[in-house]
Amino acid sequence: MSSDLIIPIAPVKLARKGWVRVTGLVLLGLLGAIALAFYGHQLHRLDEALNSYKDAESQYHVRTEAIHRLSDMETAFNRFLLDANSANLGLMQGDKQRIEQLAQWDANAKSDQLLQNLMAAEQKWYSQIVQPMVDERSKLAVGQGLPEDFLAKYRAARQDLQLINFEVATENAHHQAQDALQQTEGQVRWVWLPYPLVALLAIGLVALGVEAMKSVSHLKYAAENAGEEEEDDGREPESHEEKK
Repeated sequence: MSSDLIIPIAPVKLARKGWVRVTGLVLLGLLGAIALAFYGHQLHRLDEALNSYKDAESQYHVRTEAIHRLSDMETAFNRFLLDANSANLGLMQGDKQRIEQLAQWDANAKSDQLLQNLMAAEQKWYSQIVQPMVDERSKLAVGQGLPEDFLAKYRAARQDLQLINFEVATENAHHQAQDALQQTEGQVRWVWLPYPLVALLAIGLVALGVEAMKSVSHLKYAAENAGEEEEDDGREPESHEEKK
């Protein structure tokens, strides 16, 4: 029979191998932490951009409804001046209340300067022009032509509500929010390209972790054997008399 000769690995070599593997594990772990922090930051950027766009989209709808309501008020006002139909007054009051409700809806609406300016323009127009002209028209006979002096007052009091300016500002703000979201999405999209490298990094971490554990286990085994040998060397040999 022949027996294989087992040559133990020197503890110094085991320690060096273990140090290399543990150092690699630490470095890969550090790279993994940096990668996770980077991806987390990009996801946070994208989440902020999405939330900003949602707020801008909500603001756009509120502004658009307020502009349409103000336009409907102007239409109902002109119709009332023509036919003195009280139904048009009801429509005006409903639109007026809705505009003021939208402008005071929440904190975002109260801080929306364009919406506040629109409400201020509506209130000024209604108090200075609409209400006096409605009172004047109510005194005139229904079904008859409007007198020239009434028409002259209407022309003199006619005020531009600047609906076009409100619409342009609303559309521009909406387009800017869309562009900002698309720009952020474009910047974040390329970040996911090295994702396979991150997967390989994770596999490398697992592999190095296993190897590092093996190295530590080998070192522990070598240290225990070295300790046993020192204990054996430290024992005094038995004398001839003791053997007897």
